[in-house]
Amino acid sequence: MDFELSPRETAFRDELRSWLAARLPDEWRSPHPKEPWSDATRELARRWQNRLAEGRYVAMDWPVERNGRAATLGERIVLQQELMRARAPRILGHVGLDLVGPALIAHGTEAQRTRFLEPARTAAELWCQGFSEPGAGSDLGSLRTRAQLAGDHYVVNGQKVWTSVADVADFCFLLARTNPDVRKHAGISALIVDMRTPGITVRPLHQITGEAEFNEVFFDNVHVPRENLVGAEGEGWKIAMGILSHERGPMWAFMFHGYMNADLRQLIELAHQRGRRDEPLTRQRLADAWVGVEIMRLLGARSLTAEGRGEHLGPRTSLEKLFGSELSQRIRELAMEIVGPDALLAIDEPRAPWEGRWQRFHLFSRSETIMGGTSEIQRQVIAQQVLGLPRG
Repeated sequence: MDFELSPRETAFRDELRSWLAARLPDEWRSPHPKEPWSDATRELARRWQNRLAEGRYVAMDWPVERNGRAATLGERIVLQQELMRARAPRILGHVGLDLVGPALIAHGTEAQRTRFLEPARTAAELWCQGFSEPGAGSDLGSLRTRAQLAGDHYVVNGQKVWTSVADVADFCFLLARTNPDVRKHAGISALIVDMRTPGITVRPLHQITGEAEFNEVFFDNVHVPRENLVGAEGEGWKIAMGILSHERGPMWAFMFHGYMNADLRQLIELAHQRGRRDEPLTRQRLADAWVGVEIMRLLGARSLTAEGRGEHLGPRTSLEKLFGSELSQRIRELAMEIVGPDALLAIDEPRAPWEGRWQRFHLFSRSETIMGGTSEIQRQVIAQQVLGLPRG
């Protein structure tokens, strides 16, 4: 594996650092890259993404003619690392940038690209992703939301769940079944749905943290123009698999490593403040966490090297997803033990250590072995598709 930045990546890093020093106001800097959303932080994030778009520091993997940079994966990882280093606001429109944008560039019509790409890049319009359903989470191919063609429009009926930012999104990139008479994966299509269309109901889902970062969405005879079909009918599964490949792999691994590395440093400082750093068992567990965070970095580096060689990563990215999500839970559990009785304080209690972040991160981490593919599913993928083990 090559751990050194290339000359191109080094030049890009230096350019970006200079730009951030000049364009990121101190009062915009975030106390933590995973702070919960509020109306105020969303508005700031929207302004920040628009400023990044002016410098072409978002949608960097898009083609130059679409105001991207045709950037390498290494440059995109450098971007994420430098944004975290500078404590820049969290990117608000990542669904449009990383998922919908590439799908439209690869499969959309020219009219769709002209209409939707630039507003997604600048955060003028926000997107949500209508994939998971109550009975089709990990088994997305079993989705039941229907889209029936009726003249010049589709009539959509069904329900989606765990739909992040649906309550503030302008558009939804929706998977729906357009043909129930073929095998399940072949009958799925992708549609662009205006979230202001009559018949759409969004209900926030309150998490164990007390926040409502995602929602359930109901479609009751929602009319979607036929020209909002992305690709051909029945191509939704292929398009979706291309989108979901962005959720894992080296980009995800390096971002996750960045969060974990920063939080682990805070945890070591907390152990010192609480007089726990020299306890043999605590030191051993802190060391184990440090080793885990380094393994996460190495897994990302291995995938980045393989991708640079033109290798198809495929199911190997499940290793990073499984290891990273379970590592996060172990680190949060250790934090709760070091916090001690103060862990019982409410997240918004002024006396809570680190302004309640440890409690929030601990509660939120319970979802990390579910989102993006459950640990059970990841183990099956690793066993059967990576190791070649027989089905149990």
